[in-house]
Amino acid sequence: MRPDCSIEESESFILKNIIVSKGFQQLIIPIQEILYFFYENKSVFAVTAENHIFHCEMGLSEIEKSSCSSFFRINRQMIVNYSAIQSFSYVENNKIKLSVLHGRDNAILGKNRVAEFKKWIMFGCSCMKTTVKADFYSAIAPDKRMGKQVSAPKIISLK
Repeated sequence: MRPDCSIEESESFILKNIIVSKGFQQLIIPIQEILYFFYENKSVFAVTAENHIFHCEMGLSEIEKSSCSSFFRINRQMIVNYSAIQSFSYVENNKIKLSVLHGRDNAILGKNRVAEFKKWIMFGCSCMKTTVKADFYSAIAPDKRMGKQVSAPKIISLK
């Protein structure tokens, strides 16, 4: 490692790729290709869009802390990618059941996380969001009082 690339233990990082196992082979998969992570039989697994299931060496808590906010921990056994959710419905006691691509039966969200989940669904991944200049509202409509058109707002990416 180059000296200028040192990693402080206190620094936080966002996962871009994850190392998974397939037999004796270690594979590198971009994190956004993962639909969800699940915990079963004391192991963590990652499921891709192609419905491949890989063993992960990271725990769900580690993944939750270091993954992009396009992932949401819906319960103790599962972390789901925003793009994997097809729909959701309310079940008993105001819990939410998710329909997830290549889904699992345990995709149930507890009632105490429903508000947080809805906010996450509506506003999406914060690492992909854009900000709009403060004069956004005045710029999106023509100024009829002055008889002039205002140009569209400039959208600035946070990346």
